[in-house]
Parts: sequence; structure tokens; C-alpha cells
Amino acid sequence: AISLAKARLAQAEAQFKQIELSFARTKQLFAEQTISKSDFEQAEASYNVAKAEVDAAKYSVISSEASLKEADENLIKTSINAPMSGTVSMLLVELGERVAGTNLMAGTEILRIADLSRMEAQVEVNENDIVRVSAGDTAFIEVDAYLDRKFKGVVTEIANSAKTTGTSADQVTNFDVKIFILPDSYKDLAKDGGNPFRPGMSTTVEILTETKEDVLTVPIQSVTTRIDTTKTGSGTSDEIRTIVFATDGKYAYAKDVKTGIQDNSYIEIVSGIGDSVKVISAPFSVINKKLSDSSLVEIVKKDDLYKEK
Repeated sequence: AISLAKARLAQAEAQFKQIELSFARTKQLFAEQTISKSDFEQAEASYNVAKAEVDAAKYSVISSEASLKEADENLIKTSINAPMSGTVSMLLVELGERVAGTNLMAGTEILRIADLSRMEAQVEVNENDIVRVSAGDTAFIEVDAYLDRKFKGVVTEIANSAKTTGTSADQVTNFDVKIFILPDSYKDLAKDGGNPFRPGMSTTVEILTETKEDVLTVPIQSVTTRIDTTKTGSGTSDEIRTIVFATDGKYAYAKDVKTGIQDNSYIEIVSGIGDSVKVISAPFSVINKKLSDSSLVEIVKKDDLYKEK
């Protein structure tokens, strides 16, 4: 189209040049009153028409060049450039299938790319615990496909906005946390330079928000609460006692304690008892509901706890 437009422009310019020379001679003859006024006006009209045809041919070339530029830009848009290097983990559209991609539509996802050299675990942390999580915290990841292994990771991202699930009655508010899995923790599983993990695998993550050494701990189910009956009130937080039950081998005695950090199994005892005190450990329902001060107890081995007498 551009070549044709340029050819028409060259033709129009050649004709205009010829008509321009003829009009110049006619103009001189009219000035000498050699030709009539009608002949001059006819020559002038031919000159103006030829000039307009040249201008039209120029605009046609400009329009064709703009159309070519737009076509080149559209051609570039037909090429799909990946935003990152990686491996195609999901192919959603096959060759020959139609996809939507107009200005009025969001477009169609055709594939997903994953950087398998950098694996991350994404977990949800409850709003009560998220305040203790910081970027850079150490984490241990258990992958369901490798239940006998724990992989080490580092917290890299913490969501600023909450993710709310459930109805208003049982609403749960969590925050997404991303954890980078350190390659050194699974390099023995990476065969031929591959990666033992696949996108979408299920994981369980333990994040170490704080660590302490040489502290007194008890099983987490040994700690419970009781309402302080020595004070009058409606049972507010100021009147709730945090206790453990100690024993002398025959009776249970409630001991007020102050707790510190905890994990899934143990909780720190900051004050209230010493390391020589025998603390009762039993199913939480027993300690929380059934056990009371001066209850009779019997010390048995853990293996004999559920044996019938």
C-alpha cells in the first residue's frame, strides 16, 4: 500500500510540474493579452486541481505509513514474551485454540511459568500470631511428599492485607506469608540439577519467631486457667489465673505461673514453679475440666496411661 501511494504521489508530482509550466506560460500570455480570460481561468483551474492531487497523494503516503506502523505494533503484540525465565508448569491453551484478547476483555491465561530454582511456600498465619512474625525469621517446612524431612526456610514476605474466610459467625482472619526454601536443605534430593518440589504441593510450616535456651518448660497441655474465686467480679481477664497442677505423688496442687513463648508441644514457665516441681501432664480435657486443687492423683508411666486395669 505504501509503494502504491508513493507511486501515485510521484505521478501526481510529475503531472503537476508539467501543468505548472504550462500555467506559467498561460499566465504570461494572459498578461500580454494574447489569450482570452476564459482560457486563462481554465488553465488556472487545471493548475489548482493538479496541486490538490499532489497534496492528496502526500496525505495518502502519510496514512499508509501510519497504517504500517500500527500493523507492526499489532504484530509485536502477537508475540508473547515471558516476564521471567522458568519452566512451563501449566499449559491452558493448545495450538490452534482461540483466546480472547480485546480492549473490552481481560484476556485469556494461556500458560503459567514457574521458576523451579527458587521455591517458596505460601502459608496462612492467624491474626493473633502474625504480629510476632517478621521478615527474615527462620522456618521449618514439612512437605507432604517428604514426611520424613524438614526443610529450612526464611520468611520473605508478609501480607499487609488480611484474607477473611467464613461467615460472620465463624469468620477467620489470616495473613499470607511467603517463605523461601533454602536450596541447601534439599540439595541431596535434587537429581540431575532438577527440583524435588512441584508447584501446588501441600506443606506444613513452623516459623520460629523467638528462641530461648536453658529455660523451664512444661507440656503445653499442662497449662490451664481458672477463675480467681478470691476476688469479686464477673470473671474478666484480670481475675483469670494461669496455673499448672503440681503433685507430691498423691494430691494435685494448683500453682499460679507466668508463661512465656511456646511451640506446638511445650510452653515456657517464666515464674511460679522451679525445675524440681513435678507437673501433672494429661489430656487437656482432664486438666481443664476434671482436675482441681487437692484431687487425688496417681503417677504412672506414659506407656501405661491408657492401659486397662
